[in-house]
Amino acid sequence: MAQASRDNTCPASDVCDFASPTVMHHREGGAALPAIIHHQEDLNDKKEALRGSYHKSYNIMKDAESGGDPSQQVTTYRSRFWILIVFSLMNFVLNIEWIMFGPISESMQAAFPGWDEATVTLTINFGMITYIVTFIPVCWAVQRYGLRACLLTTFGLATAGTALRCITSTTPAFTILSYLCGIAIGVASPVMLAGPPMIANEWFPVQERTTATAIMLGSHQLGGVASYLEPLIVRQPDPSVTNAAIQHDVMRLTYIGAGLAAALLLAALVYFPSKPPSSPSITSSQERFTILPALKVLVKNKKFLLLMVTYGIFVGPAVVWITVIDFSLLPLGFHQEKAMWVGLSGVMVSSLLPVVVGRLNDLLRGHTKTLLLTLMVITAAFFYWFLLLSYGILPITDWQVYVSAVGGVSFSFSTMPLFMEIAIDLVYPSPELLVTAVMVAADSVTGMIFLLLFNIPDPLYLWTTYTLTLCSSLTAAPLVAVSFPSTRMTIDTE
Repeated sequence: MAQASRDNTCPASDVCDFASPTVMHHREGGAALPAIIHHQEDLNDKKEALRGSYHKSYNIMKDAESGGDPSQQVTTYRSRFWILIVFSLMNFVLNIEWIMFGPISESMQAAFPGWDEATVTLTINFGMITYIVTFIPVCWAVQRYGLRACLLTTFGLATAGTALRCITSTTPAFTILSYLCGIAIGVASPVMLAGPPMIANEWFPVQERTTATAIMLGSHQLGGVASYLEPLIVRQPDPSVTNAAIQHDVMRLTYIGAGLAAALLLAALVYFPSKPPSSPSITSSQERFTILPALKVLVKNKKFLLLMVTYGIFVGPAVVWITVIDFSLLPLGFHQEKAMWVGLSGVMVSSLLPVVVGRLNDLLRGHTKTLLLTLMVITAAFFYWFLLLSYGILPITDWQVYVSAVGGVSFSFSTMPLFMEIAIDLVYPSPELLVTAVMVAADSVTGMIFLLLFNIPDPLYLWTTYTLTLCSSLTAAPLVAVSFPSTRMTIDTE
């Protein structure tokens, strides 16, 4: 069996060759690694095995620090902040391009013949569908060729897609090019959406790991802030505004988006290595399963499957609802320009709240599940409040619409770094990119179904409110009685 390296991980077999001298996973009476691979239900035995196994790895690290191989040292680099900034900005721009036409749906329908609600949602849905189809091949490519090569390739493809929309404003050519752009963005999404936990693990120490993940995830949501400022560039339909003028505004918007994507692609070309020379923690230096063995671990782990389904149902509808929130706000008297400020507020708060939650989780180690359940209950309360407003049970006032909608979206999004942290611990040492990609695929499936429901005629879109309420209120219960390990934190801190 071939030896494993940090760049090429373990060979594609069910069990890696842990007897290999180049692999830092050591056996403790034959119990440590089987406990990880097969994920036995006895959590206490598993933790003890992990502690025993990795104490040897820790000693190797200490020996390296005292004069051994410098590649084995636990080290952090200031360049990690450049990586964080560039990747976060790329995520920021990708979200702008993905949901570009949602916040200006009234203008799109008025100025472009053949465009309606279904067309707008389909430009968004193409990205989600493509993600689901491509995320496993992309994860394999990252493990095979490295993060840098795949990041530049996939984001370069997305940049080319944004440039396609700049070619013409005539339909149906513009419609087709918009769909192609959505597909290109979908190809880039596995790296951009699933990459944050992997990058945080490769570059950041344990006390910064969840915070860095939250910043990168939050930056994607922050891209929605810019999207909800689009009505400042694209005029709303009005008797005094011609369709040609609106089309000109839309094309100017596509030029701006393509320029931003190209600039960030250049920044990544200048400096964005796949990983630092030395690892920031013990667990980040450990070998990971290759894709197929890791998929088997995920499928066989019942707790992971429960967490994945819960995450998909809880987060998916809320994440995509903010992209088409105009449809739910219009029956409440919020037209495009007024709805812009609700969406803008929601995206702004939901971009910052995950960072606060991530930092809190880093400080309060060992309480991830309690924090997660608390946030889920708060989310359900906010969406129930919006439901009462939508059905006229409560009097509609602007402040209630703002608080209920913004609160529901923001607290839902703030759970994402916690879900990812728990999921990665459950199936460690499966690759972080693959675990996160599978989780994101789950919310993409539910989000895609949610968007497809817009093809059903309903001028009030009341189904969206009770869907959000049910998805957020029924998902917390299955997690209450389930215990989750803190595998990586245990290894890195003891």
